[in-house]
Amino acid sequence: MTLVIHDERRNPAGTAFAGFAAVIRPEERTDHALETGMEAARIGERLAERRFFAPNDVHIQYYRWDCVQNCIQPEFQWVQQVKEKYDLNSFLKVYGGFVADHDQTQVNIKIKSPVPMAVAMLPSKVANQLHARPEALESALGDSSCEQRGVENITFQCTFNVSDGPQSLIVVPEDATSVPRKKKSEIQMQVVKCMANCELIETGQKAAATDDAPKAN
Repeated sequence: MTLVIHDERRNPAGTAFAGFAAVIRPEERTDHALETGMEAARIGERLAERRFFAPNDVHIQYYRWDCVQNCIQPEFQWVQQVKEKYDLNSFLKVYGGFVADHDQTQVNIKIKSPVPMAVAMLPSKVANQLHARPEALESALGDSSCEQRGVENITFQCTFNVSDGPQSLIVVPEDATSVPRKKKSEIQMQVVKCMANCELIETGQKAAATDDAPKAN
C-alpha cells in the first residue's frame, strides 16, 4: 500500500488570485484570458469554498495492524487423499489410510454417480471386514457418524479426532442388482493436514486438557 498526497492546485505556475487565496485549475480556465478585475472576482466567488493557504501543513499518523502475541500458529492445508473415476459396478470400494493428525480434522467428500450410492467413513478395522462379511454393511453404516445414503451428486464434510484412529472411506451402490453397464462413478476425498508448526497443536491440546481437569479443593 502506498499513501499518496497530492496538492490540489496541481500546477505551481497556475494563475493565483491573492485577494481570494484561490488557484484556478487548468480545466477550469476559460478560453479567453482573464484580464479584468470583474472577471477575476466572479471566478473568485465560484471558488470561494475551496481556499488554499501556503505553506501546506500536513500531519500524518501511521498505524499498522500487526500480531504482537502468539504470532506463530500451526499452518493447515487441504490435501487430496482420494480422486478416482471408475467404471461403476456392484462391488464395495474401500479407500483406507486416513488418520487425523489433530482433533477436529475436517474431511471433505464428493461423490458423483448415475445411481444412488452409500458413502461413509468407517473405522478401518470395520471397513476391511466388509468384503468378507457384506451382511454387516447396514449395521456399520448405522454406527457411522459420517455417512450419506442414496446420494448421486453431493459434497459433504465430517470431522475426526486423533482418538478415532485409522478411518476408511467406503462407496457402494445402494441397489447392487440394478447397476447400469458402461457408466462411471467419481469419488473424491480431501483432508485438512497440518503442514508447519504442528508441535503447537499438541502443546495447545495438553494445555486445554489441563484447564479442563477437575481442580482439587
